[in-house]
Amino acid sequence: MKRSDILHTCLLFAGAILLFSCRQETVLIKADGTVDDYTPVVRKILEEHPEGNISIHFAPGRYEFFPEKAKTEYLSMSNNDSGDRKVAFLIKDMKNVSVSCDSAEFLFHGAIVPFAVKNSEDVRLEGFSIDYDYPWTFEGEVIASDPREKSFVVRVFPDNRYRIENGRLFFGGYDWEYPLAENIVFDPKTRRPYYNTSIYEHGYWAGEMKAEEIEPGIVRFSGLVSRDVPPTGSIWDDKGPIEINRSHPGFAILQSRNVEISDVHVFKAGSMALIAEFSENIRVSGMSTAARPGSPRMITISADATHFVDCRGTVILEDCTFESMLDDATNVHGVYMKVDTIVSPKVFRTSFGHFQQEGNHFADEGDILRFVNRKTLRPVAEAPLLRISRTEKNCYELETGFDLSTVEDISELAVENISRGCSVIIRNCSVRYNRARSLLLSTSGDVLVENCDFSSMMAGIRICGDANYWYESGNTRNIIIRANRFTDGGLGGGQPQAILQIDPVIPKEARGNDFFYHGNIVFSGNTVKTFDSQIIYGLSVKNLEITGNMFIDSKSHEPIFPGLSVIDVQYCGNVTIEGNDFSRWKPDATISVHNCMEVTNGSTLPVVDNPNPFFYGS
Repeated sequence: MKRSDILHTCLLFAGAILLFSCRQETVLIKADGTVDDYTPVVRKILEEHPEGNISIHFAPGRYEFFPEKAKTEYLSMSNNDSGDRKVAFLIKDMKNVSVSCDSAEFLFHGAIVPFAVKNSEDVRLEGFSIDYDYPWTFEGEVIASDPREKSFVVRVFPDNRYRIENGRLFFGGYDWEYPLAENIVFDPKTRRPYYNTSIYEHGYWAGEMKAEEIEPGIVRFSGLVSRDVPPTGSIWDDKGPIEINRSHPGFAILQSRNVEISDVHVFKAGSMALIAEFSENIRVSGMSTAARPGSPRMITISADATHFVDCRGTVILEDCTFESMLDDATNVHGVYMKVDTIVSPKVFRTSFGHFQQEGNHFADEGDILRFVNRKTLRPVAEAPLLRISRTEKNCYELETGFDLSTVEDISELAVENISRGCSVIIRNCSVRYNRARSLLLSTSGDVLVENCDFSSMMAGIRICGDANYWYESGNTRNIIIRANRFTDGGLGGGQPQAILQIDPVIPKEARGNDFFYHGNIVFSGNTVKTFDSQIIYGLSVKNLEITGNMFIDSKSHEPIFPGLSVIDVQYCGNVTIEGNDFSRWKPDATISVHNCMEVTNGSTLPVVDNPNPFFYGS
């Protein structure tokens, strides 16, 4: 994708957003000490303008929102927990709507979603902060640890509300409560997850730890199942069980188009800061998930900062600061559905592979579907969608132009909607202090990532695709990653995490050079400063260009996975490795090449066949 093309796309999208700003009725809201709950105020304004054409402007001040008088709406949100939700700002079936503020503070109480934009277009949200009365995670400082007893003591942060009943600790807020389940340990000195933090993880599969209150605010936990006890002085964080801890995102954008969010600060959210699904043209600028200055808390958002599923058009993230989340800064992908049963040769039933995709809008009539082999990810056929109907929450019945009777075993098939697949521009953003990765990019649109700073616990950028676990498609076409700075990624341990990790889930026996899952990926002009051994892992890429980068051994930690090659390419087509500076990298570095068609290596590093043994039996 040429720079001129990218700029042209930006200007066209910006123009589309600006066109709708006229012909709006403006309603001014001022902070009033006699108003305890602004939820009915906002609800009344929106209900009086059912078609939209409304600008709600908040004067400086603090505005509080409670769930009792909020409208209830069913929100189907991929990678989140869908269901009926109370919503403070429900923008549904509307056009030309804006909510703007002069640095207003929005404080939400309890189980309420701040913003839901559903089946709407031309929406602008800007100039405010989102916070909740209580945090959505349980946090505290570890003040004692006993490795023999597998126990530790936590001084609970005072803003956490908790109780202990029959040895179980529950934490919660205004009208919600979670038991303990998913946890992680942070280092308060760096505000990052602890080095090799996986060794302290108490797997939720092992059951809850026993909790005992020694004195108010001091809790002893026992029954820890992990390789080691958390260090004294570390911060223990828990976000509750996996099936309920992603229920209340800051923004849910569903089946909408031309949405702009700018200068918004999300201090807390009970899931993602922003989830967008089956939407078109979204611009996010000047957004942050950073903690309030001086806060001892390690966590702001309990899941991803942003997430885009089956979107199209252009998604733009610029000048954003994503910090202290418990998942990625962004994830852009589609959905693979399982093919279950054949009704007739061209009619079949499907189901979602992952429970957090249930209810996904998936496709419209006229969209083009692609059938793939779930094991190999190889395409089987493409066909237009002629008819679609939901048979139940988790299932669709579809009719296409493809005759499935020609397939020997339909259980091996997954289907994706290739009429979706947005272009992505990410520039001038900062990602740090978070669990998981910085970016996940699995979209067929053109992608540009430039002039960003990344420092995450896992991979800096992951480019994947799988049809057996998360069921997140899809294969990429053109990705340019240039002039970025990566610092000490792969901190968490568990499995190795490369700075650039291209790892479609294709088992070893299904790989080959007659098919490449990903298209063209350029990694150029970046500076990588890290401690572990592997910087780039590339599997099944047609054209991979690694040029003009500087690789620096930070020596900040001992490698968790020593002996891996700095660059590891497997079953790729054309690989170019030229103009990179390895002069400050590890002296024994190698480049591993395994079953690639053509590799141009302009470096002096020796080429070996040393594939990473941790990824899918490679």
